[in-house]
Amino acid sequence: MTSVAEPMEAVAEPDEDALVLGDRPLLPADVVAVARGRRVVLGRAARERMGVSRTALEAVLARGDTVYGLTTGVGAIKTEAIPADRQTAFQRLLLRAHRVGHGQLAPGEFVRAAMAVRAAGLAVGVGGVRAEVADAFCQALDTGVTPRVHLLGSIGQADLSQMAEIGLALIGHGDDGAALVAGGYQPIELGPREAHAIVNSNAFSVGIACLAMERATRAVRALDVSAALSLEGLTGNVDAVHPAVAGVRPYTGAHETIGRLRALLSGGALLTGTTPPRAIQDPLAFKVVPQTHGAARQALTHCGGVIETELASSGDSPIMLVDEDRAISTGNHDIAPVAIALDYARLGLAQAVTIAGERVQKLLDSAFTGLPTGLRADPTAPDDGLAIVANGAASLAGEARLLAQPVTLEQPTSAIAAGIEDRITMAPTAARRLHDMAGLALRLAAVELMCAAQAVDLRGHAGDLGDGTRRAYTATRRSVPFVGAGEAPDGDLDALEDWLAGDDLP
Repeated sequence: MTSVAEPMEAVAEPDEDALVLGDRPLLPADVVAVARGRRVVLGRAARERMGVSRTALEAVLARGDTVYGLTTGVGAIKTEAIPADRQTAFQRLLLRAHRVGHGQLAPGEFVRAAMAVRAAGLAVGVGGVRAEVADAFCQALDTGVTPRVHLLGSIGQADLSQMAEIGLALIGHGDDGAALVAGGYQPIELGPREAHAIVNSNAFSVGIACLAMERATRAVRALDVSAALSLEGLTGNVDAVHPAVAGVRPYTGAHETIGRLRALLSGGALLTGTTPPRAIQDPLAFKVVPQTHGAARQALTHCGGVIETELASSGDSPIMLVDEDRAISTGNHDIAPVAIALDYARLGLAQAVTIAGERVQKLLDSAFTGLPTGLRADPTAPDDGLAIVANGAASLAGEARLLAQPVTLEQPTSAIAAGIEDRITMAPTAARRLHDMAGLALRLAAVELMCAAQAVDLRGHAGDLGDGTRRAYTATRRSVPFVGAGEAPDGDLDALEDWLAGDDLP
């Protein structure tokens, strides 16, 4: 658990930098910003919507209507009524009962993202929940204290276990609740339906998905850069990135990738034709970068659109139909669209990762480069040079492909909640794997840059590079020196990986 020394400010109106929930749909970039520290507050419009919805719910409750999760238990206990005098106790017990997480603790960014997403979902204003509940998420975020949440426990039909752990902190329970209070937070006392509203949400999955998408998008851009420098190192055939390639097969992803690669190679001897290509046709891992990276881009674009829809939506059940003066149970907690889109995104990214791994292997093989095997500075020496770098690259690519396997077909049991909850999505696994896979892709791009820079130096082409590839070469050489005769690479690629993940990428 981490915290900051400064207490939460009691602010009635948002400051200029605060994200206001409810004025417009939340975007994935908003979630990422809140996960990394941006303030978030509930807007007036959302507060008014939630007030109307809550008034309608209280009328339903006063009438004695039977409503799932409001006047009854949940899951297999849906047949049992909640007596009025047990409502307060039931809220706390529901959170404690659903705290069934396992495994490692989630990174703080994951938890903050989940809290932002749930607050935004409540702000849609159909769940019958008081505005104070959404405020509780916002105010807890403002303390800088992050509740401890386990990574495992959700099967993607609402992230019950993770949201219960957050909910317990919000009511002041346990060490995490005490830490929030020490940070200036005032615990909330939950009313009817409100504990269920906290846990009955896929906010943990969607929050991670936002962070994973941002990381994966950076990874594809990083692989563009490493592929471009590899083309320079190979002295590849740049006909593969001619604008006509996308013109006659107009996939948007391929068009964007060709534009990126040409910008990276712009001004260099390879793209201008001053340096002729070594071969009429290169291995496919070099030749089909536009098509493969383009496919990854389109998969990520699709996934991003699905997540945007989810962020603008309510997954609540029940929801209040104010105009009809009643509550209905829904299936909007089923997050299949997001889970399937995350599977698609990983499959797309896997293609780009696979060819990056193959480019590393080809750069290390004299049959493809005309350079010494292992990119050795002394071709007569018995030293490995960079030869064994191939093993690490293959490991990264292999791990990434394993993470790309679809998870939405998994069905561990149909007996949960007495057979009622017989449908799952594994959405949190889908999101977490995309995040992990993108990290592996960034690392592999760093490995490829190390090899490509070595090939460029062995050819003596460093002065002939394009505008973007020169920047990539320079960034590589800041922390990864040329491996000379009788030397070995030190394997420290952390600084280069950080650069690839940052905002200075060409």
